[in-house]
Amino acid sequence: MADITEMITDTITTVADKAREYGEIARLHALIKAEEAKKQEYYYKLGKKYYELYKDAPASDLAEYMNKLIASDRKIEDYKEDLKVASSTEEAESDAGQDEAQETEQHIDETV
Repeated sequence: MADITEMITDTITTVADKAREYGEIARLHALIKAEEAKKQEYYYKLGKKYYELYKDAPASDLAEYMNKLIASDRKIEDYKEDLKVASSTEEAESDAGQDEAQETEQHIDETV
């Protein structure tokens, strides 16, 4: 009987130790992921700051990337302009549709 109790106690202790080990491993993995995310954010901020400071005179080996960023900025501005036009057209069409619906409603009311 003592052997069984000792065996159960040893098993429980082993399981508890393994659970703590796995918990520590999971915690360390989470800390590594968090630091990697911070590092990515720092790279992003560094690149953005460099771009803001040196976009007009980048180092020669970075000029290709600066030019791509500048081209992307221009495309974004063009898309935003297109969006304004599309939005104003949509609003105008929506307003025209509402006016037409109101006219139809008035016509129905007048004939009734």
